[in-house]
Amino acid sequence: MLVRISVAAVASAGLVVAQAPSDDSTHYTLASFAFIRTGERTPILRNNTQVLTALGAQQMYTLGENFRTRYIAGDSPNKLGVEHVAGMSVDVIDNDQIRVQTLEKPYLVSSAQAFMQGLYPPNSNSNGTGQVASRLADGTQVDYPLNGYQYAGIQAAALEDPDSRFVSGSQNCPLAQVAALNFFETEKFKETEAANADLFKKLNIDWLEGTLPEAYFNARSALEISDYISYQYSHNSSVYKALSANDSDYTGAYDQLSHLADEVAWHLYGNASDLSTDANYQAIGGKTLASSILNTFKLQVPDKTSPSNSSTPSPRLTFYFGEEDAMLGLNSLLNLDTKSPSFKSIPSYASSLIFELFSTTKDQNPKPENLWVRFSFHNATTDDKQLVAYPLFNHGPSNTDMSWTEFERQFSAMAVSGISDWCRTCNSGSLFCWGAEAKKSLDDLPSSSPSSIRELKSRLSPVVGGIIGAVVTLVVAAIVFALVMVFGGVRVHRPQRSVNHDNDGSAKGRGLGGFKGVAKLASDADLRLTSEGAAGADAKRGHERIGSWELKQKDFGNGEEVSRKSSFERIDGVVAARVEPVQRL
Repeated sequence: MLVRISVAAVASAGLVVAQAPSDDSTHYTLASFAFIRTGERTPILRNNTQVLTALGAQQMYTLGENFRTRYIAGDSPNKLGVEHVAGMSVDVIDNDQIRVQTLEKPYLVSSAQAFMQGLYPPNSNSNGTGQVASRLADGTQVDYPLNGYQYAGIQAAALEDPDSRFVSGSQNCPLAQVAALNFFETEKFKETEAANADLFKKLNIDWLEGTLPEAYFNARSALEISDYISYQYSHNSSVYKALSANDSDYTGAYDQLSHLADEVAWHLYGNASDLSTDANYQAIGGKTLASSILNTFKLQVPDKTSPSNSSTPSPRLTFYFGEEDAMLGLNSLLNLDTKSPSFKSIPSYASSLIFELFSTTKDQNPKPENLWVRFSFHNATTDDKQLVAYPLFNHGPSNTDMSWTEFERQFSAMAVSGISDWCRTCNSGSLFCWGAEAKKSLDDLPSSSPSSIRELKSRLSPVVGGIIGAVVTLVVAAIVFALVMVFGGVRVHRPQRSVNHDNDGSAKGRGLGGFKGVAKLASDADLRLTSEGAAGADAKRGHERIGSWELKQKDFGNGEEVSRKSSFERIDGVVAARVEPVQRL
């Protein structure tokens, strides 16, 4: 079943106050796209469901406040700076202006919720604004719960939902996973493994609380081990004291483990392979994320060939919440590691990759030649709250702003163009891939196709197409089976009741019965003979069904015979002796 959850998508009522543009006369922000790593969560190695910690919730709430200052309201330059987006609702959330996308994982959904609480805090009638309240017909004024809590629309995509691939394109991508795992067979990893062999002799496996077998306590599990010990470092005082001491056996072990995890993650999720055969399959998470960024900004750019761009409302602010796989993949594709080695490290919790589309003129519909894109990185672990801009691809340090035309060209070249492209690249068997291929076939039809087909092309989504593909598959399988029955002689039938004629000429029905048939024998004295039954064998002495198999050969009387069926004497006879379909007594 395809699942796409809209988390409390409640439209807010009341007067909406629009934000004026920034005072910067040369920078007018039109839209922003931010990929945000989750706040701190419980370790992945734990078998229970990972949840957002209290610290993680505070991280996301503070980050939401900082984004509010930058794009919506506020003038505090020490919080990510100020670049207000014109037309944004200030006090009351407008879910048409914001898109929030994540995966159907509790800690990611909670991260998005905590972030949105900071972006649009409660707005209650009690504080004098009253814009979230609703007045009923009888004059009663009703406010939202929790002092005017505002409910953001959060799209949480399940694994079967094609939208999940734009948050984490590496999941369920077989070819990408195989290409990534090839790193563990390279000479480089073997050298890294040998160099860090003493590290795992030094670390205490008990810190993992029995979640990882000792056989896997090595460099191949560096990501999972680092994830768990980092959590313990923050929440377990004993682990913290041991790893932070300067004169213990663990001195330097925590940093060494973090660096090892960074190196493994970079080769698993980034485009860092030395093998040309792996190049097309690596960094798939970054390629799908690049597609999301490009498509989001395209909706903001006037296009004479697509009038729908100017008529369809598009979100000004887009927030994706995910993990480090997509972030490292995109970092490698943008060559950001050549600008700073920190881009080869796992981003800390609540860190953000931020792309801004801005214009150099005040025109509401600026021309493409007046549009620019700027990339910034927010590192949540640094004290400097200002965003740091970095040049993309191989541009020099002073070229932090890229023209829209060049940005579109570069991103189009590296991005996965859509779900069908992802399905082919990954060779995935996901259900929605059937629908994506069906839609691709319709898209390839000439423009002279009948209007009904063109309308179907525009309405068919990968989700609906996946269902259609599954139904078509079942129909084809049924047709093939029918052909096999007709030409191959395969038959499916129900065994018929045979007819047994007694000596008096009367016919008695005989069913399948067991290996003794349905006839009642003398040994079946404990059974009642129905009106339809027939005695099809001579009476024999003895009662083979008295007692249990555990009794084996017990003396039930001088006149009793021992059963000749070994399977009735002991339980192991069931497998020791061959069962005959019909045995004459």
